[in-house]
Amino acid sequence: MRRLALAACAALSILALSGGILLGAFLIMSPSGGGFFPDLGVVLGLLVLATGNLVSNVCNGISWWLGNRPAWLGPVTLVQSFISLLFAGLILSGAGSAS
Repeated sequence: MRRLALAACAALSILALSGGILLGAFLIMSPSGGGFFPDLGVVLGLLVLATGNLVSNVCNGISWWLGNRPAWLGPVTLVQSFISLLFAGLILSGAGSAS
């Protein structure tokens, strides 16, 4: 059962991160014609990148907790946590100044 959970976490982590990067990059690079919601693609792209990163980070944390501790998992989880905190700080600082 533990081996199945580790495999599922690894697969979901890879899918979430790669899907978040691909879809986020596509949305960020999509042309924004202004209109009613200018730069909506950029905002949605950043949110998709952050969500993919968060899901991957949670899966890596579960994998770490279940005992799968390869040498690369610690630095990857640390970098993902730093990026998540950076995005959260940018969102919170932007939300306070939007009035």
